[in-house]
Amino acid sequence: MSEPILIKPKHLKKGDTIAICAPASPPFNPGDLEYSIEWLSKLGLKIKLGENLLKSYSDLAGTDEERLEDFHRFVADKDVSAIIPVRGGNGVPRLLPKIDFELIRKNPKIIIGFSDLTGLINPIHQRTGLVTFHGPMAASFYRSSYCHFYFQKALMSNKPLGLIVDPIPSELWAPKYPPPRLVIAEGKARGPLAGGCMTLIKQLMGTPYELETEGKILFLEDVGEEPHSIDRYLTQLLLSGALHKAKGIVIGECSGCEPGGSGRIRLPLNKSVEHVLRERLSGLGIPVIYGLRLGHGDDQFTIPIGINASIEAGKGKVKFKIEEAATI
Repeated sequence: MSEPILIKPKHLKKGDTIAICAPASPPFNPGDLEYSIEWLSKLGLKIKLGENLLKSYSDLAGTDEERLEDFHRFVADKDVSAIIPVRGGNGVPRLLPKIDFELIRKNPKIIIGFSDLTGLINPIHQRTGLVTFHGPMAASFYRSSYCHFYFQKALMSNKPLGLIVDPIPSELWAPKYPPPRLVIAEGKARGPLAGGCMTLIKQLMGTPYELETEGKILFLEDVGEEPHSIDRYLTQLLLSGALHKAKGIVIGECSGCEPGGSGRIRLPLNKSVEHVLRERLSGLGIPVIYGLRLGHGDDQFTIPIGINASIEAGKGKVKFKIEEAATI
């Protein structure tokens, strides 16, 4: 199957309308919506809310049909310029067989998300050619100035994001680990971006919606997973050949993934995520960097899927550059 033609959505302007829906789980607190609406309004944006946004069906925001109904309605709505889920959680892959990809292709607009939304933004790009965005959602884009800055720069401009810089450390004497640009394997690479949460990437392996990695700059992250779980995910991707097809790999900070961090395991663990990454990825012959602030941390930059980026990883020097405009 030939790759679809790249489609770039229009960038957001003041006065545009944002649609908030819940393809996965409902908001933790109904009041989270108030903060989201307040912060989006500060950007000069109007808001539409999904009719099923606050419904609850187990850990999902309503049934599959209800969640998909909101999403499809906003895709077709000519007044809506962007669709921003309220949060991740669980349930997006359940929607994939019934998603109208042709409707999305005919109505290109900004679609953003991360975590469970990994299972939406990558299949949409692969099936339609639409540039989608891995980035904060309605309940998280205002969690830090860094997150807020890149959210605006990615969605409210038609210029390339350019060189990605790191957030200013909040504490000089106790910096977060890992550092933002830890080199696992040196090298240079260039290619279109693809990736997201490893749990979702693993879940879609062997399905018609599995992540396409050939020739890509692959970015990976996760949250609250033990290092041995990260090892399992990477081993599956290695056995499938998916990682060998990539041109370069960027690993996020993997928040809460230290040994024992999940509280779900009693076995003695002595390997860190860094140890696992060095063991599993350093011999691929491609550049691999670890620690860039993408994913589940409060500091999170927005990544356009399908847009060309470059990596330069060497001793004492790491550059990650998004070279191409993601919007028009």
